[in-house]
Amino acid sequence: MTGSGVGTFGYEAPSAEQLAQAEGWVAGFAARWDRPDGESLRDLMHPDTQNLIPPMERPGNAQEVIDHFKELVARVPGFRLEVQRWAPVGDSVMIEWAGHATIGGRDLTWHGVDRVSLRDGKTYEGQAYWDTRAVSEMILEALTEAQTNPSM
Repeated sequence: MTGSGVGTFGYEAPSAEQLAQAEGWVAGFAARWDRPDGESLRDLMHPDTQNLIPPMERPGNAQEVIDHFKELVARVPGFRLEVQRWAPVGDSVMIEWAGHATIGGRDLTWHGVDRVSLRDGKTYEGQAYWDTRAVSEMILEALTEAQTNPSM
């Protein structure tokens, strides 16, 4: 690495207003993901937001994101995210979370990060990151075990 100082790596301290918006947004994110229903996420996003969430192939607007999560919650009852920690960077927020779901009678947990950019306290752009392969393998293992040992 070359250079020294925080600015070398692209950190932009949030303004007091950006920090307040980030705090409010993260609190709303945490509350909604404790018992998600898809529709409750609407007020966190601008209608024309562009969010990319696996397995989406392209960023979606607010309605597409809501539809994505409605389908997920319908397929995986009890799915939720738990905020572990977060940090603001300019108009953006990085949120580290733990995902929880029960699949085939087995409690699963994995970790990920959302990066969202805020304008007027709502997301205008975001992307979620997690190890999709590891989560897919956990789900497959849980379903296989449930089929092999139905009494579990």
